[in-house]
Amino acid sequence: MAAGTLNEGVVRPEIRDSWIRSYEAGVNSRDCYNQSILNHSKMNALLDARRDFVNIAKHFMAKLYEFVKGSGFMVVLSDERGYILETMGDNDILKVAANVNIVKGSRWTEDKNGTCGIGTAIVLKKAIQVSGEEHYCRNLKTWTCSAVPIFDNDKLIGTLQMSGPSHAAHLHTLGMVVAGAEAIQEQAKAEKSNRQLSVLNDSLSNIFNTMSDGAIIVNKDGLIHQINPVAKQMLGNKVIGISIEDILGENSTINRVLVNRNEYIDKEIMMDTVIGRLDAMVTAKPIKNEKGQVTGGVIFFNPLQKVKKLINRFGGARATFKFKDIIGFHESMRSAIRTAYKAAASVSNVLIYGESGTGKELFAQAIHNQSPRHKGPFLALNCAALPRDLIASELFGYTRGAFTGASPHGRPGKFEMASDGTLFLDEIGDMPLDQQTSLLRVIQEKKITRLGDDKMISVDCRIICATHKNLQQEVVAGNFRQDLYYRLNVVTVSVPPLRARGNDVLILFDHLLKKIGKKLGVTIKSVQPGVREYFARYNWPGNVRELENIIEKIINVADDGKIYISHLPAELCSEHSNTHFLSDAFSASNEGKMKDLLAEKERQIILDLLLKYNGNISQIAKGMSVSRNTLYRKMRLYNINKGYNFN
Repeated sequence: MAAGTLNEGVVRPEIRDSWIRSYEAGVNSRDCYNQSILNHSKMNALLDARRDFVNIAKHFMAKLYEFVKGSGFMVVLSDERGYILETMGDNDILKVAANVNIVKGSRWTEDKNGTCGIGTAIVLKKAIQVSGEEHYCRNLKTWTCSAVPIFDNDKLIGTLQMSGPSHAAHLHTLGMVVAGAEAIQEQAKAEKSNRQLSVLNDSLSNIFNTMSDGAIIVNKDGLIHQINPVAKQMLGNKVIGISIEDILGENSTINRVLVNRNEYIDKEIMMDTVIGRLDAMVTAKPIKNEKGQVTGGVIFFNPLQKVKKLINRFGGARATFKFKDIIGFHESMRSAIRTAYKAAASVSNVLIYGESGTGKELFAQAIHNQSPRHKGPFLALNCAALPRDLIASELFGYTRGAFTGASPHGRPGKFEMASDGTLFLDEIGDMPLDQQTSLLRVIQEKKITRLGDDKMISVDCRIICATHKNLQQEVVAGNFRQDLYYRLNVVTVSVPPLRARGNDVLILFDHLLKKIGKKLGVTIKSVQPGVREYFARYNWPGNVRELENIIEKIINVADDGKIYISHLPAELCSEHSNTHFLSDAFSASNEGKMKDLLAEKERQIILDLLLKYNGNISQIAKGMSVSRNTLYRKMRLYNINKGYNFN
């Protein structure tokens, strides 16, 4: 080869192309191995990053070295960038290699070192042997280097090289290195799969052990092989090895899973556990091997009580009203609120009396929200609104096929769904006598039996009842069981009718005008004088419910947010015969009585806020948007003492 020329047919094409690349990269052929070496800290960082790769490769490097030990050859491992990670060889060859920087931390690439084993194998991404004069650098021409790239799938991760004296070059050397590189690749792939499998197993184990449902794994014979902590809490530690049918019962159809390879989802099953009989939703699925053969099964079970809580949480079975939502300042109303407030702290049953529309359910919800059970569900059932033959199914639930039209899956009743919460039975006076007997039994035993079933289910819910009837008279008339009456009538709350609440009707008028107006997107700008007089004079047979209805009607027909007497319904305007306690107060010629009425209203507001904020003057003043001095002045004006006894 003359200077600057290549003799065709003498040099292999891949070597020729490598020389051209080296020349174009400006490699100094006289001194191309004199590159920098990684310092100690950088080398340690590199080895830490490639620790798994190096540990795998060292095993096969040692085997290669055994074949060439004492022959002047050494084995070299590099990363994909050409940095030497590990070397193995006799001491004398390692010393010779150090003279040309074939040491750990040095980097071997074509653009820096010219044609060489590691650098050219990285560029070509295939095995190559560079021997003697084929090296681009003069000082490497006494070496023969057989290098093979190592891949992780299609990604280059390093090279394996065997280097020695050029006169000892042999084609079989490259074959040995190829075999070694392939062995490293396969081992790296296997260990990667094992790591992935280990991570997967750890993940599955973590899921199995931390999932909120109980989980059981059985073998193909139905014997329990493994349970998770949730299942262990319910079943104990001594269930490993016993038949799953001993837990789920012989009718659990577990054979469908293990024999017929069919799964079932959300089947309701009664289980005997260390904490007693448990009603649970069970899902069972077969476990199959790679041949599709059933090797066992996995059973998940979720206590039905937990399912019910989720249903109640997202299904709206909760109380929204609190005592602060009850508007009223008349003493009869304040007395009812005080009684209900005290009842909230108790666990006793409550009976709420009141005419239709007075807000009995409002009181029931407020009691629940103030009680220790406020985090539990609040379910309501109107005993007068259901057909006689459906009350039992609503209260106690039923199994599939219990009656014509029943759900094929069965259904839990209100008592089950309200467990740990409150069950509100509205219009209890209209409950049929035969159902009263069943209700009395549940109250006494705290257990129910679904229609069509004979299994007892424990329930724990507080009962609040309401009625517009005089239950004592109903008892005398034989329409209501006396023993049930005494069970229910532990704490009595009497909600007064609106006509007996004095100026509360006007307070409610103002409150509802704003509330309903906001709901309808209407701003009330003015109310014609005399409108309030009609509201004050009316007898309100439908109570607060009727008041809300009429206010919504007049807002809907109001022009530009202005309410006139002409907007009032006929029944409100024709009730002059019912004129009473406030008829004169709204006479345009009697402003003095109007002021007295407003003063009484303000006095009641201050008394209510003193009760609400436990006498905290700063909070009361803030709530009324007045200064503390103004509040004290008003209290003196109305003869209110800060230590007023509200009980």
